[in-house]
Amino acid sequence: MKRNTFDLIIEFVKTSFKMRYQNSVLGFLWVLIKPYTMFLVMFVIFSHIVRSSVSNYSVYLLTGVIFITFINELLLLGQSALLDRASIILKVNFDRQIAIVSALIGSIINLVINLVLIYIIAFFTHVPITFVGFLMLILVISILFIWGWAIALFTSILTVRFRDLKNIMELLMFILQYTTPIFYSLDDDFLPDKVADLIRLNPLTFLMNQMRASIGVYGSINLFLLLIFFLAGIFTLFLGWQYFSVNVKKTAEYI
Repeated sequence: MKRNTFDLIIEFVKTSFKMRYQNSVLGFLWVLIKPYTMFLVMFVIFSHIVRSSVSNYSVYLLTGVIFITFINELLLLGQSALLDRASIILKVNFDRQIAIVSALIGSIINLVINLVLIYIIAFFTHVPITFVGFLMLILVISILFIWGWAIALFTSILTVRFRDLKNIMELLMFILQYTTPIFYSLDDDFLPDKVADLIRLNPLTFLMNQMRASIGVYGSINLFLLLIFFLAGIFTLFLGWQYFSVNVKKTAEYI
């Protein structure tokens, strides 16, 4: 990667954080406040209602909340990357891919901060943390990033022209919060077998549980399927790259 490209990505990431937390009293702390508030509400309610079969429900739930928060940021920030930087795009000539990558890196930074806290909580609650698990966690995050990048290459272009896609994506994220096992487990007795089978068809279910497995709180690591997701993500990224390269020049007409 060229030095000026790297510098531009860093500058975009800094600017994005400044704009997001501008005039905010708590500022960057919102990275933690939002997911942990969601976690506390869910924990208070569902630890009594659901009574999950998972032994360490607090870390299980927190990992699910952090996971879905990351997916939410990854998809929504990637989708709006070109629109959010419209003023710069219209004035400055640079590789438009930088706008996409910098938006996604911002979500990665938020994820890493939250994962550090998860590991601290996991340590004090005697979750079996391993180095192999940590490496698998990096693989899971890489897969999510690749897929987020690939999807953003399509959605960022389409959203410039069809603004309704932003609302559609937000609606999709709302649906995913309940069709992905954040606060419940597929092993829970209250969940009908047919419903559990449908939820298993959701790719995020597998990836969320693989993140939990890598931390050591639930299930086991399936390296074979992870590699399939990785290779499929690389292929989709290639297709997205081609689509983006062909169509990005036309976006200036609609921004």
